[in-house]
Amino acid sequence: MPSVPTGFLLVASPELRDPNFARTVVLTINHDAEGSYGLVLNRSLGRRLSDALPDVDERAAGIPLFQGGPVQPDVLQVLGSRPGCGRQILEGVYLAESLDALLEGAPHAQGLHGYVGYSGWGAEQLEHETAEGSWVIAPARADHVFGIPTDQLWATVLRELGGQYRWIPMQDEDPGVN
Repeated sequence: MPSVPTGFLLVASPELRDPNFARTVVLTINHDAEGSYGLVLNRSLGRRLSDALPDVDERAAGIPLFQGGPVQPDVLQVLGSRPGCGRQILEGVYLAESLDALLEGAPHAQGLHGYVGYSGWGAEQLEHETAEGSWVIAPARADHVFGIPTDQLWATVLRELGGQYRWIPMQDEDPGVN
């Protein structure tokens, strides 16, 4: 079975019909023998951190919020682009250890994304889902997190993979239409 490294992208195949994951791109944050977890990168909530936490520090107020996944929707995690704000997930992407650490020396929320909830899998569950074709593993870059518009991310990553994946974004969401 394919291994799912930390700091890679999981790109939902068109056959993955679970509404929590249809056409999503998940950044793997941790993967070990006990399981895996990641954050859905392309489900913008259209809200800012100040909408959810009105008393938040003004420097963090503008952090855009995303639906990180269906697990623990009351948990907030923040990814930042600045070294020193937390654990490095990949070059240019850090998981904040705390909001205070993230904001230290940061004049504003640029290069920060907040994720409500997360995506989780039990031991070997993600390997099984990948082996059955539900997910495509792709290398991740910081611009996948912070630079590419979320409504274009799924199609962009598949086109970047090339080959058989290049044409998937052109298919209609309803396979009966193709």
